[in-house]
Amino acid sequence: MNVEIYESAKYPGGRCRSFYDKKTDIVIDNGNHLVFSANKNFKKFCEMIGSSRTLKEISPNFFFFDLEHNLEWNLDLSSGYGKFLIGKKKLIPNTKLLDYFSLLKFFFVSKKSSVFDIVGNSKIFKTFWEPLTLGVMNTAPQMASAKVLLNVLKETLYKGEKFCRIFQPKKNWNETLIKPAIIQIKKNGGQINFGNLLKKIDVIDNNVNELSFINHKIKVNKNDKVIIAIPPTNLSKLLRNCSLPEQYNTILNLHFKIKQKDLKLFQKPIIGFINSITQWVFVKSNHLSITVSNANDLNSANTDELIAQVWNEISKYIKKKIIYESVQIVREKKATYVQSPNNINLVKKFNKIPENMIIAGDWTQYNLPCTIEASILSGKNAIETI
Repeated sequence: MNVEIYESAKYPGGRCRSFYDKKTDIVIDNGNHLVFSANKNFKKFCEMIGSSRTLKEISPNFFFFDLEHNLEWNLDLSSGYGKFLIGKKKLIPNTKLLDYFSLLKFFFVSKKSSVFDIVGNSKIFKTFWEPLTLGVMNTAPQMASAKVLLNVLKETLYKGEKFCRIFQPKKNWNETLIKPAIIQIKKNGGQINFGNLLKKIDVIDNNVNELSFINHKIKVNKNDKVIIAIPPTNLSKLLRNCSLPEQYNTILNLHFKIKQKDLKLFQKPIIGFINSITQWVFVKSNHLSITVSNANDLNSANTDELIAQVWNEISKYIKKKIIYESVQIVREKKATYVQSPNNINLVKKFNKIPENMIIAGDWTQYNLPCTIEASILSGKNAIETI
């Protein structure tokens, strides 16, 4: 089998790419990703490309800071589902065991329900359900599909510690996923062509006949298989009578380079923030990486004011004023589509494609959030179809 890959960007990796940033003089990840031990396709992929050794495993002990009420707590999932609720020290401050009944309510969601429909009146909505939904689905709970979130909970929290452990790259995602994958592709005779934006798909007799890129065209035979892995809005422009989601959410990342002695002030590898612009803080080897999901409202925010506000929130957490050396902002304005029940239904019903075409990409796995796991699974399914 001859394999040719055409990538629209001048570099590989998409939302998983890492790059050297001149402004901060460090290598940063385009975005932060949480991968769990339940993600079996991710683990198999890393084994296949020989990158498992580049991962570090973190205990499922989630630390949180409520900026508005100046409260800190941790959810320790290492004891498994249900057991993490035993003992006052393990509960979210100012809550009691009965407040966690919403964890059971989630078993009875419908395909049309949003997360807010099920747990919007829960006492732990703001401190548990909202950060969970935003972090997992990059969609506000008022819009996010409860069914998809339930699928995640069934594979992680509801199964216990063994399935909740966190995987993060020791260096960056480029070293873990992208470089090793490229090496394997080339080792097996595959060709990768960068800077090739697909502009047109010519279809004759329900088969792809020709692919038109910016500077050239490729003839496609009926026996060839064309795997298209592009966002749904891009695909809608290339295929006729194609009804796919058009709503997207931004993921915003701020990368602060700080001194090593100041990095030690954070102590925990990942920290969740409540009642703040900051949502997640990832403590890297030489910088802090802050993630804000569902960040459409910040697309036009004044950059200097945004940086100042986020840094002020960070300072309140460590209860000390420190100075960052430099900062870089990365806005992924179309990071994922809005994973509402209606949009997921559009993806589920989508089947009007040429016979020799296969659609891939994280968004095609409508039972899962748009994540690394979904992306790898879509690729696996595409190959199995061939």
